[in-house]
Amino acid sequence: MKKRLQGLIAGVVIGAILTSGVVYSKNIQKAIDAVYMNVKLVIDGEEIIPKDVNGNVVEPFIYNGTTYLPVRAIGEAFNKDVHWDGETATVFVGDIVKPAKEVYLYDKPYLECEIPSEFKCGKNDDIGTQYISFTLGTYEVIDDYFEYHNSVTYPLDGLAKKVRGTFVAPTFKKFAEYKIKFYNERGNLLYQSPIMTKSVSPINFEFDTGNALKLKVEIDGRTERWFGNFCCTINDFAVLTTDY
Repeated sequence: MKKRLQGLIAGVVIGAILTSGVVYSKNIQKAIDAVYMNVKLVIDGEEIIPKDVNGNVVEPFIYNGTTYLPVRAIGEAFNKDVHWDGETATVFVGDIVKPAKEVYLYDKPYLECEIPSEFKCGKNDDIGTQYISFTLGTYEVIDDYFEYHNSVTYPLDGLAKKVRGTFVAPTFKKFAEYKIKFYNERGNLLYQSPIMTKSVSPINFEFDTGNALKLKVEIDGRTERWFGNFCCTINDFAVLTTDY
């Protein structure tokens, strides 16, 4: 049944069918010679009378050897809802699945941040980059090294499919290593970067969210003793979503 539906839908008209014989596509108007010959539509032995959304009969027609059927009649004959999206000029048969779009998180509110004074986000118009950044100023001294940690949590509400960005770490230390990790609301690890050093920075990443409700971003750093603040940054930090 599903394969038959796909085959039928491939040949239907998804634009407006006008009795005057004029078909509109975007802003282009084209006159055609359509042949109306009382074409009947029979599905699984049952005759279907094609109708529009207002219940008016819409007659199929033939143009250049192809028979055109109203998509609404075909979809509803297979118990599929049919929707028209005028903004994108798209006909949806069955579930409405809109194309995913990229949404940057630099200007989105977060739920919580471990050290808010050492977290910042913004947009660099000079190079066209959006970013979130961790200023690693608070540390613990462990085994004669400085160790840094911070985190920020964003709401996703199950709307984001993927997360992507570019992780950039400081490169001016004789010894410095960093890693970034992402967790969902249950504490499950979604992605962990390799250990970042000046020889492997930056790193591009992309991973599936598994319909996570929340996204926690954790940054860890370990350096030789150094007095002064420096930053680990995620450039073009974004989610792929249809609704976020």
